[in-house]
Amino acid sequence: MLIRFFVENFLSFKDEVEFSMVAGRTRKHRDHIITTGKRNDVRLLKTGVIYGANASGKSNLIKAMAFAQNFVTRGTIETQYIKLKPFLLNSVTANKPSTFRFEIKYETRSYIYGFAVDRNQVHSEELHEIRPASEKLIFERKTDLDGRTKIEFGKLPLTAEQNQELLDSIMPERLLLTESVKMEQRISLFDGIYHWFDHILAPVFPSSKPSGGIGIGLIKQADFRQRLREVLELLDLGIDAVDITEVEFNPETELTNEFKETVKRHISDIPKGSDERAIFSHHNSDFYLLVDSDNRYTAYKVVALHHVKHEGRKVAFGLDAESDGTIRILELVPTLLGLLDRHVEHVFVIDELDRSLHAHLSYKVLELFLNNIGLSSSQMIVTTHESNLLDLDLLRRDEIWFIEKDAGGASTVFSLEEFHPRHHKDVRKSYLQGRFGAIPLLPSRRSLELQR
Repeated sequence: MLIRFFVENFLSFKDEVEFSMVAGRTRKHRDHIITTGKRNDVRLLKTGVIYGANASGKSNLIKAMAFAQNFVTRGTIETQYIKLKPFLLNSVTANKPSTFRFEIKYETRSYIYGFAVDRNQVHSEELHEIRPASEKLIFERKTDLDGRTKIEFGKLPLTAEQNQELLDSIMPERLLLTESVKMEQRISLFDGIYHWFDHILAPVFPSSKPSGGIGIGLIKQADFRQRLREVLELLDLGIDAVDITEVEFNPETELTNEFKETVKRHISDIPKGSDERAIFSHHNSDFYLLVDSDNRYTAYKVVALHHVKHEGRKVAFGLDAESDGTIRILELVPTLLGLLDRHVEHVFVIDELDRSLHAHLSYKVLELFLNNIGLSSSQMIVTTHESNLLDLDLLRRDEIWFIEKDAGGASTVFSLEEFHPRHHKDVRKSYLQGRFGAIPLLPSRRSLELQR
């Protein structure tokens, strides 16, 4: 689970900002809280909803998480989503490293992991365990002005071989956590933190495709389709079911080596001989892949089945015949089903939840998650412009966040909890009136003066 995320000097974030999933003092919707810790002293939220004007920095917060995730798991700053780019509207920050820090709960313990990096090297990296009254050092790495890297280890149960292998693995441009998974004598704690980034944290961007299962986890095909059918019925999209049609496909010629390596990582936990499959979207195409434990691929296209009235039959439509809103729902439902699986933990971070969706559908998707999350430890964080979600009958105050830019072009992050609105207060109306900030400031002029 995500506890807090900090980012500094990345894209529109000049100074350090904090996004927190720690529950505040709000008493309403107590079922939105997951209580953790040995003494049940850590209260974490199941959801976070982020508002802001266009270009305020909402997507940049998600990109910051995605960059950090990709740097940890891929080991390169040239990531799929975005390149490393500091805050450029200041001559000082333009030449400083960018900093990322996560507070996370993994299994029964909580940790702080973070790093500072520029285009040339990792300047610092740290991992601490968070304890009730202190922090326990696991390792801390720093690079001085002369380019010399030093590392300090806490009291870890390392063999002499592991200790030496860790020291030998330090590379100026790579993270120690990333390199540790390549060690012959693996360290279980480091493997666990890496697993959190590789399998639990899951950014979802507007370009994500239907059934884009990287990060969804392992799902059984028949079970998934049945649950999908139930959700589609609840959302009243006019679709009876979603099915798949197999298409010809040659993974040797149609997949990059990088994509195949990603697939191997995500299917490693499928039990041999089981009927479980991992589902992946294939970028820049209209088909999807089922992969089993033996790394065998099956390619298929997704089709929507529509009932023909008075004829008792169904007609299959390709997704290119469906509306943008329907396609967006099909993008989000696999994510939603992954969140509701109590046996698999996810932290889904969805950029532009409301893209192409009617206001009622956006509300229903969030309501469906909150009403069915149950005992799952998963979390859903979304960015949105949909003001109808600003409803204290749906969300807690501490689940609502705002991002806005200051006069210097730097983004700031703050919570509705800071404003302490009363329970009966119309939060949506107050937001649209600008009482919380994070809305477009538009000029009052009603016409344009065009030169002739």
